[in-house]
Amino acid sequence: MTSVVATSAVSYEDVINSIKENIPTLPEILEDLIMRLSDVDSSLESIQELIEVDQAIAFRVLKVSNKVEFLEPDESRITSVQDALHKIGLEHAKRISLNVSVLNLMESVEFPPTFRFSALWQHCLGVAVASSVLAEATGYENPDQAYTCGLIHDIGKLIKIKYDQEGFCEEVSSARKSNLDLHEFELINECLMHDKLGSLMMEFWKMPPELSAVIRYHHVEKRAMRAGVESANLNHLIDIVYLANILTNRLENGNSGHSVTKAPSSLFLESLGMEEHNLIEIEHEILTKYEESVSFLASI
Repeated sequence: MTSVVATSAVSYEDVINSIKENIPTLPEILEDLIMRLSDVDSSLESIQELIEVDQAIAFRVLKVSNKVEFLEPDESRITSVQDALHKIGLEHAKRISLNVSVLNLMESVEFPPTFRFSALWQHCLGVAVASSVLAEATGYENPDQAYTCGLIHDIGKLIKIKYDQEGFCEEVSSARKSNLDLHEFELINECLMHDKLGSLMMEFWKMPPELSAVIRYHHVEKRAMRAGVESANLNHLIDIVYLANILTNRLENGNSGHSVTKAPSSLFLESLGMEEHNLIEIEHEILTKYEESVSFLASI
């Protein structure tokens, strides 16, 4: 298959068209979840409606609700989704549903030996957790939406692996040897950009434009460089995922294909009402919540 290294050899549309028949559509429940989690007024009942029609997620929700830490002494096993959701709560229900849906999508892609599926998922989970923490810290009104964006921000890498596994591995190896992150390597070497591919895949799947914009610009710090993004609220969301990605790499939660760490500029932090020293406390909170999430989600 054609290498993904040079954009002059293949277009983004070629890649999307090549794999759209070979990669499953975004699970319907994930589409609905993303829509509902974009609504700050989403309820336990609205999430229950989705879970009850997806046997895989329902099974995992029941499994988690029957863990020792959720059950009272001598309490009978929980057998209904409704009881399970009331036991574990809305927050856990949303996290399980999102992660199972994204994991199912990731597991449909054959990963190369040199780029482990588990490492990328842990990175994406790390960015999701960090995005949620940063949303709370910076006053963004919908931490669930930030979590969702963080969880699927690197979906473009799945597209590149699915299209040309060997070419993607070459890029990862060359980026590491050059001490560059993958985004910088793609930019310098005129490779297909994983952020743009992911954004186009969101458009193909008819996902919310906000999600597509976050994926497209999650490596772009300066708001003026985000073409077509005028909403202050959307720019704030992109800022959150941009910073979450940096902090997740710094904390070494998972691996997205490189080990390069960056620092946000002082002007960027100032725009969020932060300074570098504020990040120490935030990183501690992110790490604590990430470890809790890994432990919790390991049971699904």
